[in-house]
Amino acid sequence: MTEPKATKAVAKSTKAVTKAAAKATKAAAKATKKSAPVVVSPPAPPAPSAPSAPSAPEIALVIPTYQNAGLIRTIVEGLSEQTLGSERYEVIVVDDCSTDSTVAELQELSRTLPYRLSVLQTPVNRGPAAARNIGWQNTEAPFVAFIDDDCTPSPHYLEEGLLAFHEQTGAGVIQGRTHTPGEVSVRGLTDWWLWRVVEGPTAFFEGCNLFFRRHLLELTGGFDEEIRYYGEDTAAGWKVLEAGFGQGFAPKASVSHPVEQRGFRWFVRNGYLESRVVACAAKHPGFRQAAFWRPWAFRKEEPALVVAVFGLLVARRFRPALLLALPYLWWRRPSVRHLNFFRLCLQVPAVDAARLAGHLRGSMENRVFVL
Repeated sequence: MTEPKATKAVAKSTKAVTKAAAKATKAAAKATKKSAPVVVSPPAPPAPSAPSAPSAPEIALVIPTYQNAGLIRTIVEGLSEQTLGSERYEVIVVDDCSTDSTVAELQELSRTLPYRLSVLQTPVNRGPAAARNIGWQNTEAPFVAFIDDDCTPSPHYLEEGLLAFHEQTGAGVIQGRTHTPGEVSVRGLTDWWLWRVVEGPTAFFEGCNLFFRRHLLELTGGFDEEIRYYGEDTAAGWKVLEAGFGQGFAPKASVSHPVEQRGFRWFVRNGYLESRVVACAAKHPGFRQAAFWRPWAFRKEEPALVVAVFGLLVARRFRPALLLALPYLWWRRPSVRHLNFFRLCLQVPAVDAARLAGHLRGSMENRVFVL
């Protein structure tokens, strides 16, 4: 009887130990759960942002060109010497459907330049007005400069142009100084030479050296594509003045313009194109008032030619009428020392007659009267 009792006691004791052990294990687990550190995974790194677009330049130089691959390449290469930082300007060359190697050469050259060069091309040949408009419409720069494709800007050109706008805050359009290469004198060049010399603000706003605030080009429409050539730059300048903005001048923003012998036939053709000067005057009365010799005459020579011809016709019956030709003969006489004196005596009246014909054509087309 004593053995079963002992066994029962041992079993009871073992059960108690097991229960105590289980309770201890549960308490330990609970304590472990309370004191375990909370592991927070690190935040995911931010997604890489897209590379920022290059900032717009402060000024763009637009150069229209046509069939001038050799010279335009030289000018574009020379623009690397601008004192303005290369990141602050861009150059836009607009080719007007040349058949030479202009576009190919410039595209190849653009890879080696320190500044941004864009080479654009018109869909059809439309003249410098359309080319210049395409140029400024393809830049975000707040200021736009224009030169011709045969002009060489000084190293300070763009820097001085920007400075002029900051100093002349009321100016919407600014002209730069234009001179001959090496300041060579043009006195005595009468045998059909062409040059440009601009020493101060003019009524013509010559496109060989001209600066605009870009938003005003957008406001006014820029260069007049109806005129196309020979007066399109003049119209662009006067539209800015008519919009209420001023005209400025930057003497240190200079370019050199070549002195070229264009020949008699070129002057006859361009003389007839002065019909477009009349068209510009009809659209912009301020230009007519500022640039014309009289409201009805662009220059004094053309009315004098009309009077001279009238005098010659009347002189058949009234000889004193020949005196009416004297003003024209005096104003347009070539130098007797000129080697081509006799030839010029015939060519000068022919060029003046072409100009007069252009004025009369422009008068009929625009319903104004200009000799």
